[in-house]
Amino acid sequence: MKEMKSLRRKIDRLDKRIVKLLNRRAKYADDIGKIKEKKRLDVYSPEREKQVIENVSRENPGPLTDEAVKRVYERIIDESRRLERESAEERRVSLRPSKFGKFFLMDMLQSNGINLRDKKNLALLLLSAVAAFILLWFIVFITPYHNAHGKGTILTIERGMTADRVYSSLAKDNLITNRFAFKIAARIFAVERKIRAGKYLFTGHFSDYDVMELIASGKSNLIVTVTIPEGLTVRQIASIYHRELGVDSLQFVDEALGDSMAAAMNVPSINLEGYLFPESYDFYYGTDVNDILSRMVDEFKLFFNDSLRSRAMAIGYSVSQVMKIASLVEAEAKVDSERAIIAGVYYNRLKKQMPLEADPTIEYALGEHKRIYYKDLRIKSPYNTYERIGLPPTPICSPGRKSILAALYPAKTNYLYFVATGTGGHRFSETFREHLRAVRAYRKAMMRE
Repeated sequence: MKEMKSLRRKIDRLDKRIVKLLNRRAKYADDIGKIKEKKRLDVYSPEREKQVIENVSRENPGPLTDEAVKRVYERIIDESRRLERESAEERRVSLRPSKFGKFFLMDMLQSNGINLRDKKNLALLLLSAVAAFILLWFIVFITPYHNAHGKGTILTIERGMTADRVYSSLAKDNLITNRFAFKIAARIFAVERKIRAGKYLFTGHFSDYDVMELIASGKSNLIVTVTIPEGLTVRQIASIYHRELGVDSLQFVDEALGDSMAAAMNVPSINLEGYLFPESYDFYYGTDVNDILSRMVDEFKLFFNDSLRSRAMAIGYSVSQVMKIASLVEAEAKVDSERAIIAGVYYNRLKKQMPLEADPTIEYALGEHKRIYYKDLRIKSPYNTYERIGLPPTPICSPGRKSILAALYPAKTNYLYFVATGTGGHRFSETFREHLRAVRAYRKAMMRE
């Protein structure tokens, strides 16, 4: 029974991941449909559908038969096609006048006592409405065109921001001609209910119509360069993306530290800790969390190529083990020339079945970067390398290129210990007695300061 429950839990996690992946696939298919629509290409592509079926059949490892996989993907393709049709139709009708727009002027006149049943009044009303609408359209949407100088103007729409505040921000930044006219037009075209939080970039020449269309799309066109430094944990990386891109940091952490994401991305670990490659990335503001994670993992895979995988095999360690060592090196090393030596110390201790006794793993278990006390060394955690022999369950941070290469090409020494010198480097020792002398020297240096 216990084994059955465990398998069912795994199935539930896979189902959750499959649903997310299917929806991401549908989104990409819809984006392709939009591109085809702009370029006036045929939406239906039988050659592409045949290629998809051939691809999934070729990659099918079993136990499902190729015929079963083919039936599933034919259904997925049908759904993608339906989504593309509905999305195209939605874009065509999104700016048609709403019910509010149809009856806005009539309701206003009725409230002022005008009898709409009188045929003359009704005819005049309709003519006035048409004339007013044409005039409003000309003033708001046709002239004048705005011009954003230099790098353009960024509009930030915060979560919970009312439509009136959005219109005020647009007027303040001179992105629209007239706040009141824009507000009326937004109501007529039912745009104000579609306004989405985000950051929007306006460059070059644009009209009020362009402004309305962009803020109603909910898709930011602002590209933000985000730099992720080496040695950060998933939680620290999530904080940066929340600040720079406005993503949900809790969702980012949940997805990155969940086992389903690691399995779906073919990462040799129980989660993505350590595999979010530190680099500078260009993302649209508000990019989906899963897209960010996929991009960072892909960047790791590009770096850790077949040549480096072969090197890992040559030294007798798996990619997972190398990444754990690399994360310890990243957390410990402050001087580049010491990275390979520190890696060599850890390998030497592993071979002798000695605990690694790495302070950064204690900090990771505690969940904060702090001074380590003796009481902290007794924390009950699989990441406590003082009490447990071997490597931690996962990397403890995202190592950079230099630390990964140091873990793959460690220095060959007899060192088993190292301690900080207090000036950024470390003092290395072969014996415990030498190590104790180095520790005492370090403490004396700290006391003098």
